[in-house]
Amino acid sequence: MFRSLMSSWPLFFGILLIMIGNGILVFLLGVRASSAGFTTTVSGLIMGGYFIGFFGGSHLVPKILQDVGHIRTFGALSAIASAAVLVHIIAVDPVLWTAMRLFTGFAYAGMYIVVESWLNDKSTNETRGQMLAVYMIITMAGLSAGQLLGGLDDGLTTILFLTASILVSVAVVPILVTASQAPEFSEPETLPLRRLFQISPLALVGMGLQGFTTSMIFGMGAVFANIIGMTNQQGSIFLASFTIANVVMQYPVGRLSDRFDRRLVILFVASISALAAAIASVVGLSNYWVLLGLTALFGGFSMTIYSLCIAHANDYLSPSQMVGTASALITVNGIGAIFGPPIIAAFMDIFGNYMFFAMLSGIHIGLGLFVLTRMSLREAVPAEAQGPFIAVPDQGTAVAASLNPETAWSEQDPELVKAEDPLADNPYLDMPNPQKPS
Repeated sequence: MFRSLMSSWPLFFGILLIMIGNGILVFLLGVRASSAGFTTTVSGLIMGGYFIGFFGGSHLVPKILQDVGHIRTFGALSAIASAAVLVHIIAVDPVLWTAMRLFTGFAYAGMYIVVESWLNDKSTNETRGQMLAVYMIITMAGLSAGQLLGGLDDGLTTILFLTASILVSVAVVPILVTASQAPEFSEPETLPLRRLFQISPLALVGMGLQGFTTSMIFGMGAVFANIIGMTNQQGSIFLASFTIANVVMQYPVGRLSDRFDRRLVILFVASISALAAAIASVVGLSNYWVLLGLTALFGGFSMTIYSLCIAHANDYLSPSQMVGTASALITVNGIGAIFGPPIIAAFMDIFGNYMFFAMLSGIHIGLGLFVLTRMSLREAVPAEAQGPFIAVPDQGTAVAASLNPETAWSEQDPELVKAEDPLADNPYLDMPNPQKPS
């Protein structure tokens, strides 16, 4: 394990700097957009641009990576991300900022893919789980640190914009000078959504809703904090509390889900999240520390749904099917993320700022009701037949799923997979056999 970590330090150091820069920019743009007089809806469209770019990059960059290679792809994307940060300084214009968020999302998706695929190549079956855990801790720590640094913004100078640009630019240096050979890249196959729904409707719906709520938080959290009157320092702590609590709660929630029906755990997590958000929607800034505690409680439970849904789907799969299924689930999560910021922004403009937490509560209530529906339609997988919970970073891409030690790449002929049902032998999966193509 120690040898794997030492050989991977350029990747971990690079992703740490990237995430700090991302955290700074997420908070900084939310605050500056609100201070510039943009309506909440316009701010939502700007911040939502990142998730559109991220979704596009997740699908386009793997093809570039196969043709160009890891090092040159990472260098090019780092330059794009760094330049996009600096363009925000040129003019305070919503169209320009939206375009730069698109480029930033595209670049970040690509850089994640490079790092994740490289880590996967450096990992062995014995170290894969530990490498994924270190990767998640570093990404969340970097994002939290960046969000807290964003609280130093004075609203006037461009120092933090320059800092974010420098961090993203420097991140590429250790990777460019690494002596290790860049790995071959093979993009994981993904499942059609129809097949994914057959495997686990709950995982599909849960991942879509989780993407929606997470993008709401990181896209509009800083805007919400600024609108209700938080200082920059208060707002940065508010936003970072989601991320920090997420890391803290992954292990206890995961352990709980390994011992009981995972759907019950998802129901419990959704219920706690809904209650915390409902109370937070009526707590004002005068009770800042109460609001902060409720925010941490919400973030700590709600953001575990990402890994819980992947683990729940994996309970119905063989190892060779897990990467493709996780890839499809993460795609659904990305689709949900596209709609989060603009929709919550429009609701906040129409109904008031309390809708930020009210909608978060409503979505988790809806998820809880869907869990109850699924529990009435399908028997639970016995606890002893469930695979172990593996925390997966929700800031990453589908390539990170290959670091799950329970997975294995499928070597089946694609035409054979289309002609036969690869899940027919699973005793816990109650699904009809697909018709063979004529």
